[in-house]
Amino acid sequence: MAWRVLHRGLDKVTARGWGRVWPGEVWAAAGATDLTGHIPTQSRMKSDYSTVPQQKPDWNRAVSDAEKIVGYPTSYLTLRSLLSDEMSNIAVHMRKLVGSSHPLLKTAKRLIYNGRNNMQTRGLIVLLISKAAGHLNPEEMEQDQPAGVSLSQRSLAEITEMIHTAHLIHKGVVNLSPTVFDGTTLQDMEFGNKIAILSGDYLLANACTGLATLRNTKVVELISTAISDFMEAEFIGERDNQGNPVPNESITMQDWNEKNFLAAGSLMAKSCQATLLLAGHSEAMQRKGFEFGKEIALAWQAYSDLQPFTDLYRHPPGTAIDLTSAPVILHLLHDPSLLDYVVAAGNSMENCDFKKIHQLIMGGNAVEEAKQLCQSHAQLAQNVVQETFEPSDARTALENIINALKIY
Repeated sequence: MAWRVLHRGLDKVTARGWGRVWPGEVWAAAGATDLTGHIPTQSRMKSDYSTVPQQKPDWNRAVSDAEKIVGYPTSYLTLRSLLSDEMSNIAVHMRKLVGSSHPLLKTAKRLIYNGRNNMQTRGLIVLLISKAAGHLNPEEMEQDQPAGVSLSQRSLAEITEMIHTAHLIHKGVVNLSPTVFDGTTLQDMEFGNKIAILSGDYLLANACTGLATLRNTKVVELISTAISDFMEAEFIGERDNQGNPVPNESITMQDWNEKNFLAAGSLMAKSCQATLLLAGHSEAMQRKGFEFGKEIALAWQAYSDLQPFTDLYRHPPGTAIDLTSAPVILHLLHDPSLLDYVVAAGNSMENCDFKKIHQLIMGGNAVEEAKQLCQSHAQLAQNVVQETFEPSDARTALENIINALKIY
C-alpha cells in the first residue's frame, strides 16, 4: 500500500519536470499523511530538530539530523540520475564486472554504503552552510522559503557531489600491462576502465551543464579551478606503476597539506565560498566559507587516514594503506627506516609488507600525532562556524558533523 502511494506521488511530482524531488513533495502529492494525520512538510522536520550540539559525537546521527534540516537525504544520487537511461546502462555494464578485482566496484560500494564511511555528504555541508548564513536576495527564495536554501544553491550542492563522485570514479582507472594481468583478467580490466572513464565523464558533463545554468561566471570560475586542482594533485610526489603514491626521504607534512588541499579541500572550500556568493554575501563572508570548507576537508582527510589504525575491524592489519597518509608521514619524520619496506616493494606498492608497516606505526607516536592533527583542523573549522554564523539548527548540525570527525 505504501509503495502504491509513493509511486502515485512520484508520478505527480516528476510530471512537472526534472528538478530536485523532495520526499515531502512526493508524499504530499500522493495525499499521504503522517501519524498525526498531517502532510509532512519541511517546516515540521526543521522544528523537530534540537539546537543543542550533541555531547557524544556520532557520525550517522549527525548526518541523519542534518539531512532533516535541508529536507532530503543527500546520501543518494538524485532521481533524475537514477532513472536516466545513461545511469541504467552504466549499472547494466557494471554488473559484468562483478567477480573481477577492478577498483570501480570498490568505489561504487563506498559511494552507495550508507554508514560511517559515507562519501555523499559534501553537498549536505554546502546546503548547511547556505542555510546557516541565510540568503540576502529574498526574491530568489520565494520558491523554496521553508527550507531556507535557494534552488541555485541546491543545484550547486548537487554539482559538488557529481564532481567529487566523478573524480573518485576516474581514480579507479587501472594502468594495464600484459605482464601483470593474464588474458581474461586483462579484458575485464580494460572493460572496467572504459566504464570508469565514460561514467566519470558523464557526471562531469552533467556538472558542467548545471554550472552553466547557474549563470554566474564567478561560481563557474571557482568550481572550474577546483576541478583543475584535482588534476594537479595527481602529479604531486612519486608514484608506482599503478599510480599509487610513494613516499621518499624528503616528504613532510607540508606536502600532505598541499596535496590534500588540492585533492579534497579545494572543491569543498570553493563550493562553500560559491554558495555564499550566490546568496549575495560579502567577500569577507565568502572568505569565511572558504576557510571553513578547507579546514573541514583536511579534518575529514586526517580522519580517513586514521581509519586503518583506529578501525581494525574494517581495516585488519595487512590491508593496503596509503603510504602518504598522515600517520605514515608522521612516523617517517621520526623513523626513516620505514622507507626500507617501500624500497623493497620495487615498482609496485602491492608487494609492500603492509602488516609490518602497520606494526611499526602502531608502535610509535604517529597515530596520536595524527589524531591531534585531525582535532586541530576540526577545531579550526568549528571556530569559523561559531564566529561567523548565528545560533541555529543548521549551525548546530555543522557542529555535530565536526565533532563526529574528532578522534580522541
